[in-house]
Amino acid sequence: MERASQYEIVNGTLQRDGHPIPVPKGLLYLALARAGWRGDDGPLTVDFVRRLRGLDPRLAHLFLRPDRESAA
Repeated sequence: MERASQYEIVNGTLQRDGHPIPVPKGLLYLALARAGWRGDDGPLTVDFVRRLRGLDPRLAHLFLRPDRESAA
């Protein structure tokens, strides 16, 4: 079974499992502000990532794809 991806903000960059995600800064900060981000580096909760996905289709489909779920 695969574990869920871990998202976090590190030095103003969105990272998934320790690897940077190339989201344009304007899009990232706008979405983070709309989702209620307080400007602190650190891990993002699952609910927060879901809110980010719901704010902009580009985030949902290009940058923050959901983890694959089992077909079983």
